[in-house]
Amino acid sequence: MKRFFGYLSLLLAVMIPFSAFAEAVVANENPLDGLLFTATVEPARELAVKAPATGELEPFTLRAGDVLAAGDTLFAIQPQTVYADADGVVAAVYVSSGDAAAGAMNRYGAVMHIDYTDRYQFTGSNSGSRNTVENRDLHVGTPVYFRSDDKEETADGVITQVDSRSFTAQVIGGDLDFTERVDVFRLPDYKEASLLSEGRLTALAPYGVTASGTVLEVLAQPGDAVKAGDALLTCVPDTLEPEMRSLSAATQVTAREDWVVLSIAAQQGATVQKGQPLAVVCRKGDYQLVIHAEESDIGRFTIGAQVQVTFEELDAEPVMATVTGTGVLGAAGDVSTYPVYLAFDAPDGVLLGMHATVEGALE
Repeated sequence: MKRFFGYLSLLLAVMIPFSAFAEAVVANENPLDGLLFTATVEPARELAVKAPATGELEPFTLRAGDVLAAGDTLFAIQPQTVYADADGVVAAVYVSSGDAAAGAMNRYGAVMHIDYTDRYQFTGSNSGSRNTVENRDLHVGTPVYFRSDDKEETADGVITQVDSRSFTAQVIGGDLDFTERVDVFRLPDYKEASLLSEGRLTALAPYGVTASGTVLEVLAQPGDAVKAGDALLTCVPDTLEPEMRSLSAATQVTAREDWVVLSIAAQQGATVQKGQPLAVVCRKGDYQLVIHAEESDIGRFTIGAQVQVTFEELDAEPVMATVTGTGVLGAAGDVSTYPVYLAFDAPDGVLLGMHATVEGALE
């Protein structure tokens, strides 16, 4: 019997607070009355800023805490540049800015073709030359001299390949007529003793310029004379969505709204991949308040409940905040505490990380 009365006493002790809580609700009282907390201003929603394309980041000065206006640049990505391999004249261009390089590569094997400045060469045999060591023992890099059959046009040259008695020589400059037969000499005196071979010139095929991904800029057009090392086009190695296929969209990471930078995930000089997070931001003014309520109080917070918020450090009137949710993971300690999230309209001057006093208020 004593045990029964003991259980009854314990049950009554537990029920009394809930009974009082129920009476408060029935009486339309705010169950948060009398509670006082310190809240911290935190972002309501965080946004990940990602790299639009693969490339090397240009130097940047962005820091956590920076406030950006819509249109401000956060990061710039350096596109790849394709350069000319040799002097020549652009023969054909198969891409435009914004094209996927794969289309031209699949059809033409290149995104542009360039005719070599010295596009003629001679291939022949020295088996009919005078039987001298100099005429028969040819080496790559040996100078040669061309003269037309009518002895009116000449050009210099250099041997580029030797295979037994056959050799190939590049024609450099001169005024040879491509349709005429030519004689090739070892010495510039054009004497019979240094005659190596005779025949016709052939034209080198233009060389193909290759690229992958998305073309951003085309810097050379058909008919343009280019030197080895000249920039021909820029690109990124990714096939981008159509709306991203411009130089600015693919390489400039800009703020879409007024943003506050929360953290930086990129490093100076790093090569980033398309879609890689570079920073975390939130919209300026899109803030919430977070308090931590003890386990004995967390049940008193219901979504939609109103509380009053005062920023003591600011010359601002108190504002109302609304409970939007509570967390279910308690912080370890003698008494567990749980986060409570409050939506509010931030007064002027409120910054992330500021503290405010939160107290229950009549609804």
